[in-house]
Amino acid sequence: MGFGQKNSSSDDSSSGLKEELGAFVDKASAHTRVRAELFMIEAKEAAEVYGRRFYFSVIGAVSFTIGYSLFLVGMIGLLGFFLDGSSFSLKNWAGVTLGVALLHLIIGAVLIKKGKKFSKDRPIFEYTRNELKKDQQWTRQKKKP
Repeated sequence: MGFGQKNSSSDDSSSGLKEELGAFVDKASAHTRVRAELFMIEAKEAAEVYGRRFYFSVIGAVSFTIGYSLFLVGMIGLLGFFLDGSSFSLKNWAGVTLGVALLHLIIGAVLIKKGKKFSKDRPIFEYTRNELKKDQQWTRQKKKP
């Protein structure tokens, strides 16, 4: 072999390696693209489910906190009426405060319970589970020659 001449056997193996590497890169990029699409579907589904759960829980917690604060204010007013010797009536500001506090406590409890129940009613990542089942069936079929 002279200078500048290529060995034909090494050129053929190099060309085959390039083709195999190119095919591997193509398959890897297709696999990555499919996984990214699946991730986006899962992210949208999780944002919807957990977003609503978070929304109900936060609004319920805020309502519950307001109710608790109003309950404390109403109890302080009630204590003031008893220490003063005045009669307590639901028409007094303390009675109204306790009524509004009860309303906020009930609303808060209902919203928190709804937030916990919301994700249990709806199974999450159904598409992913179905795809995994299909993959498992496919691998079982491939193993059976």
